[in-house]
Order: sequence, then C-alpha cells, then structure tokens
Amino acid sequence: MSMNRFPGAIDATPDPTLVVDGDGVVHAGTPSVEAVFGLDPAELAGRSIDEVFEDPTELDWGSAPSMASSEDGEKGDGDDSGESGNDEGDEDIARTDGPGDAGVSGTRHDVTALIETTRAGEARSLADGFELAVRRGDGVLVPVRVSVGPFELDGEPYAVVTAIDVSDERTRRLALQRRTETLESLHEATRELLKTTDKRAAAGAAVSYVEDVLGHPIAAIWLHDEDADALEPVVWTDSAEAVVGDHPTFAADEPSITWDVFESGEPTYVADVGDDPDRYSDDATIRSELVVPLGRYGVLNIGATAADAFDDSDLAIARIWAATVTMVLVRIERERQLKRREAEVSRERDRLEEFASLVSHDLRSPLNVAAGNLEIVTDRLAGESIDAAELGAVKRSLDRMDALIEDLLALARQGAGIDETEPVTLADLAAECWSTVDTESATLSVETEAVVAADRSRLRQALENLFGNAVEHAGPDVTVEIGALDDGDGFYLADDGPGIDPERREEVFEAGMTTDPEGTGFGLKIVGEVAEAHGWTVELVAGERGGARFEFRGVDFDSADGSGE
Repeated sequence: MSMNRFPGAIDATPDPTLVVDGDGVVHAGTPSVEAVFGLDPAELAGRSIDEVFEDPTELDWGSAPSMASSEDGEKGDGDDSGESGNDEGDEDIARTDGPGDAGVSGTRHDVTALIETTRAGEARSLADGFELAVRRGDGVLVPVRVSVGPFELDGEPYAVVTAIDVSDERTRRLALQRRTETLESLHEATRELLKTTDKRAAAGAAVSYVEDVLGHPIAAIWLHDEDADALEPVVWTDSAEAVVGDHPTFAADEPSITWDVFESGEPTYVADVGDDPDRYSDDATIRSELVVPLGRYGVLNIGATAADAFDDSDLAIARIWAATVTMVLVRIERERQLKRREAEVSRERDRLEEFASLVSHDLRSPLNVAAGNLEIVTDRLAGESIDAAELGAVKRSLDRMDALIEDLLALARQGAGIDETEPVTLADLAAECWSTVDTESATLSVETEAVVAADRSRLRQALENLFGNAVEHAGPDVTVEIGALDDGDGFYLADDGPGIDPERREEVFEAGMTTDPEGTGFGLKIVGEVAEAHGWTVELVAGERGGARFEFRGVDFDSADGSGE
C-alpha cells in the first residue's frame, strides 16, 4: 500500500519535521514545528537550514535559563537547580558523540555537516543523528536530536529532517552527572576530613566543603557547650559573616530552629524563615535555612537570602555530609579519651612501679635479715628444747610481708601493656595452672578446647590466682569449671562455692580488697590488670550453681568459628 493514499500523514507527526532540498533550503514544515518550537513553517520556507539549527558548541549556554525547562530563571519540573545553563552544558552535549564521530568538532554537532548529509542523500536515524540546537520563537535555546531521511522529487534531492526536543533527557543527564561529581567530591572530602584531629578543625573543613564544593556560600557550625548547655558558633563562611554578622548562641530558653533541630536530632528545611514561629529573630536576613544535626555535638546550618533556595537533593547531600562530620567528631572524641586514659594508666603504672621498687629494695633486705635471725633464734631455742610459740607468729608475719612484696611486684608487672600474643589452648594452660596451685581435693572441669590469643605467662598468672582464690574462699572440695561463653565473646571460670555478695562484686578487683585475714588483697586486682593489658574486660557475676563466675570478654580466638568450640 502506497503512502500516496495518506497525504496528511506527515502533517500528523508530533515531532517537528522540515522538508529541505539538496542545498539545505527549507521548503515546508509540519504544524508541529510551530507547536513545539513556536516557529511558523511558512516563514521558514526559503531560508537555509543553518538559520533554523545552530551548532551547540558555538553558543553561550549560560544565557539560556535552564535549557527551556523555564523561561524566567526559576526552577521547573525535572530541573534540579536551574543551573544547567553553563559551559559544562556544551561539554555534556559535545561528549555524546557516537562511534566514528570526531568530538566537539565532529559532524554530529555541525550544522554544515547536516547540509552536506542532505546534499549527499545520506540517511541518519535518531540513534546516530545530529545533536544540535534550535532557538524557539520566544528566544529560548532548545537542545534537539535530528534525523535525516533522503528522497527524490522530479530527480532533485530532498530530505525529511525531523528534530526532537531532548531538553528533559539532557536535564536528567546533567543531573546524573552533577550527582556523580558531588558523590565523588564527598568521598574525597571525607578522606580529608578523617585526617583532622581537632573538633574545630573538623568543623572548619566541613563548612569549607559546603561552600567550595556544594556551592552554598552561607554556612556555619555550632558546637554544644556542655557546661553552658548551649550551642556556640565555632566556624562560619565569609559570606555568612557578611550576611548574618555576629552569630548568636542558641539555648533551650529561647525559641530557635537551630536548638529545636539539635534537641530533636531531626534535620529541618525551612523554605521561608519568616513564616516559621520558632525563628530566632523577626528581622533575620536569612530567608531559607537547611539545618542538620551533628549528633550530640552540634548542628550544621546552611542558609540563603532567598526563599525556597534548596531542594530535596540539597537536603540529601547535607544529611550525608552531616553524618560524615558526626562520625569524625565521634572518632576525635574517642581518640582523645583514649589518649587521656592511656596517659592516666601510664602515670598509674609509673607510680605503682616506683612504689613496688621502693618496697622491694627497702623492705626485702631488712626482711631477709629478720627472717635469717628468726631462723637462728628458732634453731638455738630448739637446741635448748625451748618451745617459743611467739616465734611462729613472727614467722607468719614475715611470710605475709614477703607475699605482699611479691604481689606488689606482680601487680606492677601485670599492668604493663602486651606487645605480642601467641595461640594458647585454655584446656592445656588450665591443667598446668591447676597442677601448680595447692588445690587439695578440689576438682577442675574443662568444658572448652578454645585457643585464645594471649600472653601465656600473664594469662597463667591470672588463672593461678583465680584457682587459688576459689580454693581459699569456697573450700578444699570446690569444683572449678572453665569454658567458652555462649555468645563466643570470651571465656569464663566459675566455681560452686558460696559466691560473693552482689554489693561487693565491683570492689573485688580493687587493690587490698580481701575477706581473708591472711590474704594480701592483690590476687583479683592482678587478674583485672592481666585482662586490661590484653584489651579484655573481666566481670564477676553469679554462677549457674550459685558460686562466683568470672567472665572474660573481648577475647580473640584463633579458632575458625570464633568460639573455640
């Protein structure tokens, strides 16, 4: 069936279509040329096609407000920011060259090449057609994709030239490109932010990113002052200072959007500050404001002097950046706490070592002298068949002093940090420790084959102390069990003795705490020091059989399943 039967078919096409001759002169156009581009086909007749289409790379895209998505510079539907009219727009179109094209100077973006194509009688589909531009009747520049369909009439070459408006496609492409670039810059900014070691420095880097990369010149960060229970401004951009002047301090006793966000932990976008009853000032120069919380540390404010200056994309990026800044502030605080703790522990160790050394040197010598003299006196009296019971009390006192000195030295030694660990099988080490402790008729039950990463010597000291403590407080027939915790986080050591009063469980790891008149009170303190030196925690809880149960957590296992079972 011939198209001659449908003479009105071409006029019904919704896409603007022109008929041009081999010299590129327009002869006719469909009604859609006027409907879409606002150009009268009758007025185009007789004009060269290069007066209809323009090379996109030769135009100043910045003069076109958002590439036909709006006509007055305001954001339109589908346009992220109204900023698609910039030099990057040229590059974006120029980089859509298909295979065989020559880039910006290639044929795909050249009106002259379009004319040569019609003259040569070549066909170009929309898939491999030209990407040019049409200036609408209202002066707005529109990006178009152009196809060419050649035909002959009375032996003369003609072509059907169809142009489709790709404004929406280009807008989406530019939006995707901007999002990609923003995320890449966000990644790089995060890497730089992680290098900061001070809260104010981190805040400064965060505000600089908002201004330099996100393109929001008015930004500031408030950090929470715990003593004053107020948000203090710590860093802001130059533009923020010029617009706002002195940045206020926000507190709970005065209404403000900033404090509400900090207290609620929910980001807020105020399209028009003047309409918000919680605004801080009635004569505020900031019209729209994006406020995002930084956890318990403060807030990030991004403002603009125009109303409704931000969109959902701005809010999404601001939330991601605020979460990143919060994470860095948490890290900085934890590192400072760790350094303070390390310094405190180091000072404590130094004092303890100094004290232990003093005790060892200043007491051990006279103690040895006293012990030697006691032995001489005891032997002499024994030779004379004199039984002096008082000498037994002296010997017990001297033995207790010697034990105190040994425990002090052990405590100082166990508190030092651990540089290297080795795989230690708990069952084997427990058996070794059990054989060296005076366990009398007590029973050891090993319920695990766990292999832990530990300093064998120091873990041995802890187990020996716990075994001795169990026999001492639970009696000679006590049963002691050692096994892995059900959650795989460590191991436990429990006995079936009377247990320890819940109110005293926190005190047992303190130096000098003991219920045995003959004890030194350092045994469990040493256990706690061994755990801390390994980076573990140890806690005394009620055992399943009512006795004492010591749980070691944060333990690294060498087994594949992490439980040692």
